[in-house]
Amino acid sequence: MVLLCSIAGNAQKISFEKQTITTPSTPWKKPVTAVFKFTNKDKNPLFVRNVDAGCGCLVPKWTATAVQKGEEGEISITYDAQLLGSFDKVIEVFTNANEKPVRIRMKGSVGSKEKKSLEETYPYQMGDILLSTNNVEFTQVNAGDSVTAEIEILNNGPEVYTPQLMHLPEYLTAEFKPEMIARGRHGKISLTLHSDKLNDLGLNQTNIYLSRFFGDKVGDGNDIAVSAIHLPDLHYAEQFTRKPNFQLSTTDIDLGKLGKKTKLTGQVKLSNKGNGVLKLSKIQAFNQAITVALAKTELQPGEVAVMKITVDSRFLGMSKAQPRVLIITNDPNHPMEVVNVKFDK
Repeated sequence: MVLLCSIAGNAQKISFEKQTITTPSTPWKKPVTAVFKFTNKDKNPLFVRNVDAGCGCLVPKWTATAVQKGEEGEISITYDAQLLGSFDKVIEVFTNANEKPVRIRMKGSVGSKEKKSLEETYPYQMGDILLSTNNVEFTQVNAGDSVTAEIEILNNGPEVYTPQLMHLPEYLTAEFKPEMIARGRHGKISLTLHSDKLNDLGLNQTNIYLSRFFGDKVGDGNDIAVSAIHLPDLHYAEQFTRKPNFQLSTTDIDLGKLGKKTKLTGQVKLSNKGNGVLKLSKIQAFNQAITVALAKTELQPGEVAVMKITVDSRFLGMSKAQPRVLIITNDPNHPMEVVNVKFDK
């Protein structure tokens, strides 16, 4: 069945052949691509101005030239398949046809087939228990949503294993399939995040602990890092004519090489290219080795501020999270931006 979805104010301007694409299951670390084809239904030329994937795991490409009336263009989205399990991603497409973005959706799953070794499939060992990951990230959670992430688990011990998680916060629930895993068998841990029970917007981080045997205790050997980015509900902002427009000079900053240095520092420019006041409600670092300095958290239209990002080698290794900086704003089109911090040791 072909789904036609047209969004362009009072008249049809951009029409997608399919707004949701489910890709075939792909092996771990083998990227998969979805191609969204569209047609210009308006007499005026259509330009795709930007495609906001909202996640570093997605790489968008699109037709850069003008699409004339009746002509076709396409947007391709490539998922890096770095995590095992199902994925469901919403991408926003900005065109000259309307101020509001068109939302397209990419779904699929990453399987464990075609692995070269057990270590590649389950790289994290906790005693006799092997895991696909020990760092779970809920990258974009809108207010009121409940989202689920999966951890693949293998029982490499001699006895039947009953998985349990310790120190689960109120906003996380867990389901184990199966509830008992026989020797040499694998299962899944489904972690569900309930955003209505999160206290804070922005980045929420915690550690939970996998019980490896009856009477097990919490420690560095069985911890699983969990992070969630809780986004504000900004639908009301679409009613306002004076909106902010948040822009970054870059979303990837390379600080250079540490070598014998203790610290490295770089700068990213933040600007407001809209008509309303830009409010930066949260600025948080994922990793403890990263610190951020910014003189102001409100930018008037046309104003620019400089954000300093510093990496401190003394705190490297204290967090499983990648070096990144999260920014939460009141811009309805850019409620969240992430700056990836790169450096060489």
